[in-house]
Amino acid sequence: MLFQYEAELDAFLEFLIWRFSIWVDKPTPGIALMNLRYRDERAVEPRGKVRTGLEGPGLTVAQKIWYCVATVGGQYMWARLQSFSAFRRWGDSEQRPLARRAWMLIQRIEGLYKAASFGNLLIFLYTGRFRNLIERALKARLVYGSPNMNRAVSFEYMNRQLVWNEFSEMLLLLLPLLNSSSIRNLLSPFSKDKASSSAEDDTACPICLASPTIPFLALPCQHRYCYYCLRTRCAATPSFRCSRCSEPVTAMQRHSGVNNLDPKQ
Repeated sequence: MLFQYEAELDAFLEFLIWRFSIWVDKPTPGIALMNLRYRDERAVEPRGKVRTGLEGPGLTVAQKIWYCVATVGGQYMWARLQSFSAFRRWGDSEQRPLARRAWMLIQRIEGLYKAASFGNLLIFLYTGRFRNLIERALKARLVYGSPNMNRAVSFEYMNRQLVWNEFSEMLLLLLPLLNSSSIRNLLSPFSKDKASSSAEDDTACPICLASPTIPFLALPCQHRYCYYCLRTRCAATPSFRCSRCSEPVTAMQRHSGVNNLDPKQ
């Protein structure tokens, strides 16, 4: 039920945030931590170099209403249109030409919006004005709310958060690329207990390091694996190589039987 009405719940929460922050000229909690407020950039005359945020009125009633219409209503309508078109499968080749054209139009509009958002991001990084397209269209700029205000979050905490965030992103990028069996094979020449563990390694599955409950042999090298470990690796990687000898696995054979299985089947 929550998944069915997820778009409505998101729109309702966005409306509550707008109603008790922007509509009453109060900042959201995140904007308040950064000592920022919205200013009507149209009412500020260009005076050269001035200290941003010390002058200029807030947003007008029309700007607040259009901000709500764009952020709450626009995002809700777009999310519902995308879910409806996906449910109706407008993008399928079997659909009517009108549905296909509507699907292509939605994709083009989304592509143009993303390109415009990326261009606005580059302009924002260069000028420091208008974070997104809605703020640029409404001339609603985030500026400092008070010239003298202590920072609510210390630099030490911010640096620690940045370090851990970058470290976690690096791990999420590298961990899927690491293969435990390949790492073990790389470090095996430096192992001191090769002679004592050779017999144990021959009976254990080289992938999960457990005794196979349903043992299967990788052909042609005939090393023992668990059926599930060998089957999933062969299905995920058509050119899978044995974790012990690095020889390509072309088939599978039950350890106590004679039937050969193609790992790709």
